[in-house]
Amino acid sequence: MKGGIPEEKIAEIKAKANVVEIVSEFVSLRKAGKNHLGLCPFHSERTPSFTVNAEKGVFHCFGCGAGGSVFNFLMRTHNWTFPEAVRELAKRYHVSLPEWELSEEEKRRRSLKARLFEINEAAAEYYQHLLLSEREGEEGRRYFAKRGLSAEIIREHRLGYAPPAWDSLVLFLQKQEIPANLAESLGLIIPRKEGTAPAGRPSHFDRFRRRVIFPILQEAGRVAGFGGRIVDESPGGDGLPPPKYMNSPESAIYSKGQMLYGLNVAKGPIREIGTVVIVEGYMDLLSLHQEGIRNVVASLGTALTPAQVSLLGRQAREAVLVFDADESGRKAAQRSLELFLDEGLSAKVASLPAGFDPDSFVRREKAAGFRRILEEAVPVLDYLLQQALRRHGTQNVEGKVRIVRDLFPALNRLRDPLEQNLYVEQIAQRLGMKEAQLRDSLKRRESSAQAPVPPPARPAAPPGPVHERILLQLMLLHPEYVPVVEETLGPEGLSDPRYRKVARELERYGKGRPAGDIAALLLQLEEEDSRNLVAELLLEEERVVDADRMFQDCLRKMKVTRVQKEIHQVDEEIRQRSQLAKQNPAGASGLKELLKRKQRLVMEQQKWLGRSSAGDPRAEA
Repeated sequence: MKGGIPEEKIAEIKAKANVVEIVSEFVSLRKAGKNHLGLCPFHSERTPSFTVNAEKGVFHCFGCGAGGSVFNFLMRTHNWTFPEAVRELAKRYHVSLPEWELSEEEKRRRSLKARLFEINEAAAEYYQHLLLSEREGEEGRRYFAKRGLSAEIIREHRLGYAPPAWDSLVLFLQKQEIPANLAESLGLIIPRKEGTAPAGRPSHFDRFRRRVIFPILQEAGRVAGFGGRIVDESPGGDGLPPPKYMNSPESAIYSKGQMLYGLNVAKGPIREIGTVVIVEGYMDLLSLHQEGIRNVVASLGTALTPAQVSLLGRQAREAVLVFDADESGRKAAQRSLELFLDEGLSAKVASLPAGFDPDSFVRREKAAGFRRILEEAVPVLDYLLQQALRRHGTQNVEGKVRIVRDLFPALNRLRDPLEQNLYVEQIAQRLGMKEAQLRDSLKRRESSAQAPVPPPARPAAPPGPVHERILLQLMLLHPEYVPVVEETLGPEGLSDPRYRKVARELERYGKGRPAGDIAALLLQLEEEDSRNLVAELLLEEERVVDADRMFQDCLRKMKVTRVQKEIHQVDEEIRQRSQLAKQNPAGASGLKELLKRKQRLVMEQQKWLGRSSAGDPRAEA
């Protein structure tokens, strides 16, 4: 058993789980021979080095070194334990798992994050139940009906309603025996000031009151946080209107800058189309989804962050920003655009008519009208040039200088020299400048603001002997070689400690295990470095041209190297004994045995050196 789960159940899940299918929910993959390639979800990269092989059931990034099985992938992406990954895959692929009673110690070790997700899930179900089924939710139902949302969209996005009462959710959580301190850490409830709680009322009150609720879900569909939009905007008792939108605060499971609203349902259409449409607000996204435009995410009302853009870069080849047509929308778009250039993701900006946001525009013009807006989207540099011309004008030198300075950061970020040259030509022509002037200024700025070279994704481990690496790869790909290596090289096996560690595990694994089921070996390896190495070697199979010949050559190389080392050691002992014998004849004791030992070693060396590389190593060994 591993993690309390029977081995046969793990094997059944492993046989049914499709690693390409699972990884494709997080990474846009393309077929490349036997493998699938994409951008690594674990580090920022612009050239795909993340490789997945369905037949072997493994993944490996040749950039950062991450690798393993489908279980390891889910554990890494979700920060899950092994049992959590197994349970998720068992549920997905309809494998029944036995119930087992957790010990008190195991209960205490249960992840705090898992508990927090459970609490958010309970709150989301409560809010949606009120919206759909209770009299208190009538105001929320009227609001969504007025905004034109269908029952299907409401259910798909798990929308809800928080009633006006101050402690409606507090009382619900108490009935569920959910600790107030945990709900408070999620921002669902807020503690009252000491001594201010009315008699007989709880010591906390609800954060969200008289608001429609938008659960913010992770890619995997778990509720990380909430957004709430006020239904009645009339002033409160203090004469001030309540804030229009209210969001969950940062918590152990929710970070606003790391998430995108709607990605959990949009990621499939995004990967299928290759383009992601980015809007600002909840209703913008919901209205577009309702009109059949599904490759849409929302930035939660703020400028995009590097983490969000990096996340999108793993899902899409191109992004189209559709922010509000007002000044704040233009500024939000402009702040975000350079992030796309840094990520190497193609980006465009779609402009809406004045007075419209995506929600109001698509409700009036429907999907066809909105798609026309998307088709008219302009690339990043064109949009920035348009905005700079609008702000500064070209009537005088000062305006032209400001335009050029506004565009320099984006121009510097263009990685394609041809693209940069074409934009320099276009800008110079538009401003009535000489191209040489613009290029000279750009070069001076590049040299004065040279960005430091980023460190590699991981420190590269010094490579071990090439022949040992190849031998280990052959042992992984061809289980019949494992006992030959064990018999020929003995218990010490390979000299490199990383290779030796995997080889020893492979020898243990080969006894009583199904031949060729290497994906299961990844579950046996406790150390991440070992898992990464195994996954990497499995996915370099195309380098193996003639397995038998390569195996014999590597084995011969290792055996000869080892024998030569022993010969040098014996030579040194012979030299020392000979010197002693000159001073004292009694010191010659054992010299004859050393000479015989050297003769045996030389004969063994000659035997291995004389082997035909065309022979069968399994027969010769």
